[in-house]
Amino acid sequence: MPPTPPTRFHVTPANAGVRLQPFLRDSLGISSRLAKDLLNRRSVFVNGQRVWMAKHPLKKGDIVEVAGTPSPSPVHKEALPVLYEDPWILAINKPPYRVSDRASDSVESILSTQENLPQLRALHRLDRPTSGVLLFNRDESMREPYLELFRGKRIEKLYIALLVGQPPSRETVVRKSLDGKTAETTFTVINRKGDFCRVECRIPTGRQHQIRRHALNIGCRVAGDRHYDQKNGIHPLEKTLPRQMLHASSVSFTCPHRGKPIHIFAPLPKDFTEAQKLVGL
Repeated sequence: MPPTPPTRFHVTPANAGVRLQPFLRDSLGISSRLAKDLLNRRSVFVNGQRVWMAKHPLKKGDIVEVAGTPSPSPVHKEALPVLYEDPWILAINKPPYRVSDRASDSVESILSTQENLPQLRALHRLDRPTSGVLLFNRDESMREPYLELFRGKRIEKLYIALLVGQPPSRETVVRKSLDGKTAETTFTVINRKGDFCRVECRIPTGRQHQIRRHALNIGCRVAGDRHYDQKNGIHPLEKTLPRQMLHASSVSFTCPHRGKPIHIFAPLPKDFTEAQKLVGL
């Protein structure tokens, strides 16, 4: 689905003082629940700033925009694409908008049913909006050798991201602890255009939201991010992006059983390639 321009409303004197959720409900002709869902997805802007508080009071002259954000289908009708499998693990190209595990509609649950592997378990996680390589053990008893690879930082993870802003150099290393734990991200610029750039991100550590948080240290933000750096203004093109533009492109490691190198690559999903075209990359 190509990016959809945001829907725009001007707050009239008659609507001054109205709270944001009922304004969305009445202006869009939707239920209060769906209006709240738009706010929860952080798809609403007031005067160019992302706002998610249902009780936010509107003023005369405010401009309210609703981003064209597609919702994930409640039923995953297509088979998950398996990128790699051996007697111990499987790797899939996780679609965006799906949680990784521990839910009935998670990738873990869908893949378990699809491959008839009731003991299948995710080895790590990707954020719900993030796409790309996700690894699974076929059975709980097979986990430990792979967890050792993660603990020993012997799994190389490469991400592709679109950033708003320009890093100071072609390659920038950020070493800054997150939540009291060491964290390191190397940003390498692939190409630049205007206010955007496409980068490779290498992370020997895997802290929560690491790339998104470390991007702030180089004066950037992952394009479409709906949580971090929301007070410094949102680029107009970002309002059309369906999600944070972050993709787990590849994973490389040595098989702990066979001693052979394994490299797993996940092609970019359609929404990512369309986002690249939108920003001219």
